Amino acid sequence: MKVRIKSLDWKWVNYETEGACAFDFRCLNDEIFEPGDFKLVETWLVVEIPKWFVLMTSPRSSTYKKHWLIQVNSPWIIDNDYCGDNDTIKFPYYNLSWKQQILEAGTRIGQWTFVKIERWEFELVETMWNKDRWGIWTTWIK
Repeated sequence: MKVRIKSLDWKWVNYETEGACAFDFRCLNDEIFEPGDFKLVETWLVVEIPKWFVLMTSPRSSTYKKHWLIQVNSPWIIDNDYCGDNDTIKFPYYNLSWKQQILEAGTRIGQWTFVKIERWEFELVETMWNKDRWGIWTTWIK
């Protein structure tokens, strides 16, 4: 898998522990959130997502516990065609607290996992109740 980091420091993306199922994202710069602020926290990462996969991002529980920041639009799905040079991954955070919050550069702010997907054909139907499929259930409902 190709990962482009617009920084020369690889520590910004890694599995933190042997048992971790998700990579951690870190913020590259110090970020200051005033009370009620919404910001997109830049990771400066561009990821080439394999075909038939999506990248799902989610907040780390410690981001809220330590900084009172919640990730808006969570979980976040990134399609495999979002991989151009300027398609960097950003985390949308909102400060729920009544005081300023500071994320220092290098703070782990989110996680990512790859999820295999399937594409489906859709069929328009007039009803979902099919006696052949559900048998006794449709009889019981009547």
